Amino acid sequence: MAKDYYDDMQERPSWRSRPEGQRTKPSRGLIWTIALGIAICVVVIVIWYQFFPAQTGKSAEGPKAVVEVLPQVEKITDAPEVSAVVAPPVDVTPAPAVISPSDAAVIDTQARSLSDRPAPIRSSSSLTVQYADHLVGANEDLARIAALYNLKTQTLISVNQIRNIQAIREGVTLRIPDRDGQLYTVREGDMLSTIARKYSPSLGWKTLQEINGLKSENILVGQQLFIPDTSSTATNQLADVAPIQFQKPAVGTITTLFGQPYTNPSTGISESISGILIVGNWGSAVVASASGQVVDAGYEVKGRGRFVVLSHEGGYRTSYHHLENVEVRIGMTLSKGDTIGSIGTSGTSYERPTLFFSIEQSGIALDPIQFF
Repeated sequence: MAKDYYDDMQERPSWRSRPEGQRTKPSRGLIWTIALGIAICVVVIVIWYQFFPAQTGKSAEGPKAVVEVLPQVEKITDAPEVSAVVAPPVDVTPAPAVISPSDAAVIDTQARSLSDRPAPIRSSSSLTVQYADHLVGANEDLARIAALYNLKTQTLISVNQIRNIQAIREGVTLRIPDRDGQLYTVREGDMLSTIARKYSPSLGWKTLQEINGLKSENILVGQQLFIPDTSSTATNQLADVAPIQFQKPAVGTITTLFGQPYTNPSTGISESISGILIVGNWGSAVVASASGQVVDAGYEVKGRGRFVVLSHEGGYRTSYHHLENVEVRIGMTLSKGDTIGSIGTSGTSYERPTLFFSIEQSGIALDPIQFF
């Protein structure tokens, strides 16, 4: 029955069963489709180049448009406003020509006034010591110059390392500090704190640092520091003009420097020492620091003890105090290095033999260290 069912169905002719001349090849239609697509693409490309050449041209001309703007920028750079800003520095030089004769007269008057009467040179914004130069005029001496600046004579001597008062003559330039004080030469082992304690415990190392304009507390051997309110930058113009040479009068250690506070054995009061203290050994000789004549000698129970004073050429005097014994008498002439006596503690309560030694000229105490 199934067979009959299939037999009743009509057979559909297949293209495979058709004669060779009646067969339709599908590849031919495909070829036409591809060809049509290619043609369309070509047409589209042609149309694109036909309708959009102007845009392509504009983009090509773009850089030219940028180049055309550049001259405008250069014009802005060269604009008068910019050159006007640069001009003022050129016009600064001829400015002095604007000063009128009357103004010049006022300035000249002020200069003469400052020269005749020195203005205060103390800095109100810093503790750092300031200096001014003073040219010694005719008939001027240290006392007059010191009074002119409200300073002690000893300050000028110390700051200028003067060893000969007679060297102060017309034409010499002195350095004038803005306050009383002295210069201290840093020694091995010194620190700002120890130096401050030696001269003024209330001073403080930080203040001493600021007074000398130091950036740190580090100091070097040989460096000079200004110690205020005692009694030593220097102009070596005066340092080497002493008519005679002095030597250290005893072997020992200098324990107290010129101008340093110490207790005066005669009064028991602390004051700035006008000489130096040398600590030595019992029986050590004390000799004449320079050739001279014995002009004074004596004994004080409390104070100088056994002492000797020598007079030297140039108006100098040297004093030797606290001697254990004295081997010279008034009127004797001594040569440099001759024995005067021996070191001791007379007139004091010192436990170790100590010599007080000083140098003065015309009644003004000088720093002995400057002569050794």
